[in-house]
Amino acid sequence: MTDDFWAKVLENGEELLWTGRPKPHLSLRNFQLLGPFIGAFGTVIAGGLLLTYNDLPVSQSVILAVIIALVVLSLVRGLNRWAELTRTRYALTNHRALFFRLHKGETRVKAFPRSAETKPDIKATSPPSVFFIRQERGDNPTLAAHLGFEYIKESDSLMGLMATSYKGTDT
Repeated sequence: MTDDFWAKVLENGEELLWTGRPKPHLSLRNFQLLGPFIGAFGTVIAGGLLLTYNDLPVSQSVILAVIIALVVLSLVRGLNRWAELTRTRYALTNHRALFFRLHKGETRVKAFPRSAETKPDIKATSPPSVFFIRQERGDNPTLAAHLGFEYIKESDSLMGLMATSYKGTDT
């Protein structure tokens, strides 16, 4: 991301404090990402056993079609999540938390004010994920999402920025 890009994104008086992107590792800690692939593998094994020891009144072609559909759905889900993470970028400024999504030649930005920041919650992924933004739903304020930066190597430096005050706070 170039200086021209940041000049367009940042508001007057806003300073860029930190930028990062998700870089997940293949690890059991990241089961949320690996789950669909493990599910596809398990479906193939279960399907193979079912086809081998088939005493069901259903034809093998129907069972095979269901197995293939489940495997494809699982793999597509997993690949979509990995692709989504590769197109994601994060930034923290003295006023906002920014979430960038690179999509078909354009960059989509979601910004959340630092006033929505809560006590950081570290999720033990590899590398760690830091959730620190509370977003309430407009139609139902009792439902809220906890958002943050996922799978970031520089989580320690990010945590240091959250512990300090920033411009615009009422402390």
